[in-house]
Amino acid sequence: MADDGPLDPFDPRFDVRGGEQDDVDRRRQLVETRGPGTHPDDGKVRVLRVAIPLLAIAAVGVIVAVFFSGLSPGGSSVVIGPESQVRAAVADRPYRYCFNGTNPCAWLSEVDGRILAFNTNGPLAEEFGRQGVGWCPSSGYYGANSTGSVWDQEGRIVRGPAPRSLDQFTTSVDPEGNLVVHFASLSAGLADWQVDGDVSPPDGPLCDEVPFDRAPDLDLGAAAGD
Repeated sequence: MADDGPLDPFDPRFDVRGGEQDDVDRRRQLVETRGPGTHPDDGKVRVLRVAIPLLAIAAVGVIVAVFFSGLSPGGSSVVIGPESQVRAAVADRPYRYCFNGTNPCAWLSEVDGRILAFNTNGPLAEEFGRQGVGWCPSSGYYGANSTGSVWDQEGRIVRGPAPRSLDQFTTSVDPEGNLVVHFASLSAGLADWQVDGDVSPPDGPLCDEVPFDRAPDLDLGAAAGD
């Protein structure tokens, strides 16, 4: 291949004037190329470098907040009414009160001067819902028709197959004297071996099947009218 000469026009061997060299300093100077588009050192680019991660973090925070607010059930403590009125209403029989009108529900009962709130969901999966655990008016006992389990007036297990006593919701009295049921605070009932037959006697005949209760829900307005 023939030598066509150097490719660099500033190479001293490349004589564009027939051998005569000028006195100009032809040393090459390399300069940084910025290429197409905005230079990385541009002010707008620096702002975007900070703003984009912040926007991403904010978006994730909003998504997490919406997610957990959707999971949150809100307040779980319910003011039932003046303690004296509740106590008078349940003096003769327990009444049911349901959280937000659905589930869970509690049987409110007065036992030895205490107002107790028994869970209407029994220990077994079949004993679930508003009608999971009912009240027998003749014996004063609680029972689950779905399984045949029976509990006494204090919620202690009398007969299985349920493995334990009724669970109880925590109750308290606020500064205004109102009874409050804390549906998020549930205490498990005693196991059958812990009770070991130490139960209260029934008030009367046992129910082979707990009868349908037509007026189980607590209505303080109706109780006050009576």
